[in-house]
Amino acid sequence: MTIRYGIRWDGRGRPKLARTVALGLAAIALALPAGARAQDTGGAAAAASMELIAGGSGIASGAADGGGVDVALIDSGVVPVAGLAQPGRVVHGPDFSTEGRNRRLATLDTFGHGTHLAGLIAGRDPVTGFAGVAPGARLVSVKVADSEGETSLARVLMALDWVRRNHDAGGLHIRVVNLSLGVEDRGGYRHDVLAWAVEQLWREGIAVVAAAGNNGRDANRLDIPAADPFVIAAGASDMRDTVAPVDDRVAEFSSRSSYRSPDVVAPGTRIVSLRVPGSALDQEYPGARVGTRFFRGSGTSQAAAVVTGLAARLLSERPELTPDQLKALLIAGAVDLPDPREADGHGRADLARSLAAPVPTVGESRQRWLPAILDRRALLRAFGDHRYQYEPGATEWSGRRWSGRRWSGRRWSGDSWID
Repeated sequence: MTIRYGIRWDGRGRPKLARTVALGLAAIALALPAGARAQDTGGAAAAASMELIAGGSGIASGAADGGGVDVALIDSGVVPVAGLAQPGRVVHGPDFSTEGRNRRLATLDTFGHGTHLAGLIAGRDPVTGFAGVAPGARLVSVKVADSEGETSLARVLMALDWVRRNHDAGGLHIRVVNLSLGVEDRGGYRHDVLAWAVEQLWREGIAVVAAAGNNGRDANRLDIPAADPFVIAAGASDMRDTVAPVDDRVAEFSSRSSYRSPDVVAPGTRIVSLRVPGSALDQEYPGARVGTRFFRGSGTSQAAAVVTGLAARLLSERPELTPDQLKALLIAGAVDLPDPREADGHGRADLARSLAAPVPTVGESRQRWLPAILDRRALLRAFGDHRYQYEPGATEWSGRRWSGRRWSGRRWSGDSWID
């Protein structure tokens, strides 16, 4: 399916007024009586989607639900719609996006992507019965993208550094970071600033799950940071609308590479999760709405969110795991698919099998890849100049290379937002 690029805007380059108003209406809807909210539709489709995800990723009842684990979501922010509105379910970190100084929009998801992934990872709505992969986990939202879905390398680096510095501060317990974003791997991970930054988190004991990319068979390499062999690279599987995973295959859009394949694949097609009424994606793709509360999308962004939830559940069950041990268990539990190795890596992730696998020792699981090297000149270029002024558009890392098509919703959110 051909996806057109670009988001509808007014002539001043700001979000449409209706979009801002709709965000207020979404917040107002939280105050409605439960009976009124129960009349909303879409819950059955969302439950069916989660049943497919559970079947395609080996989620069985009885396993830990992610409790005690904080998951950092570096994305476009989160709106407290039903499913994410319970006290303590979402902690809002800093807003590094261009909307961070706007009191009405700061930390809120004007794009519609971060909330969708947040619901998939750890949402829980007692009214509709919707629950994400790890509904016991707590989300820490760090916003880097605006209502166009645009960000810059500098903003993502600041978010990663904030997580590194604060992962165990102020009552936080961040063990996993979800990065459903990616840029083209032009010269390998070893001299890439973003790869270096995620490796710093890994060394601090924070696992990083990154989306493989949505370039399908045209991909020569996975996107950065998924191309870094230290992190957990997530490709997307197609569940073919069946709960039993025997017919699962790698999704057509999922990037593949003979240099560094995805570590595992996870459900990433026609995923139903939480909707932000009036957001950019909601306005651009009305056909993706499922009832009044939910939204359907496909991509390795969604697959990465599923793997992030699985990782949270594993850490909830076995909190002593290092990132290397966690990755080894996810790989050990994977079920090989009939697709080539460059497409599915070790196979589809399976939580039950990973929980049953023996835990490797720290030494056995230690990854011995060559680490990324910090290129200080590239780092300075990312921040615009030697005074570290974080102005978008100031360097070669902004514009079309890091925004627009590469960092827009189509790059962040996946292959399709249309039924």
